Amino acid sequence: MGGMMGMCQSMMNSIPQDVVIKTTSSQVANVGEESTFTLFVTDKKGEPLDNADVILHIEYGAPMESMDNMSMMDMMGGMIQAENIGSGQYQVKFTPTEKGYYTMHTHAIPQGKSMMSMMNNHMDIGIIAR
Repeated sequence: MGGMMGMCQSMMNSIPQDVVIKTTSSQVANVGEESTFTLFVTDKKGEPLDNADVILHIEYGAPMESMDNMSMMDMMGGMIQAENIGSGQYQVKFTPTEKGYYTMHTHAIPQGKSMMSMMNNHMDIGIIAR
């Protein structure tokens, strides 16, 4: 596996290097209704990161399912910023358009780290829409 597909597969199979990303809200949403998802981001020592840049992309399907014809620009185009609500918690709102599985590709960039660190601090989170 080479190129974009290989890089993405490698990134999705690795553990974030500088952070821990956890969901603290339900990962089930209703089609056509706005849902709020809350993420808890800490450093590796468990200290909440209030100053991280948390960005994500939500796509329909399981990880890698729709990657075949995507470029890096396609993936970056749909990125959204999670809202920092304090104490290491970040929220994002999402309205699923159809039933099924969605993947929330989540990246946390700690303060002082470059934008490139997002590739090393990535976690895929599943969302079920019913």
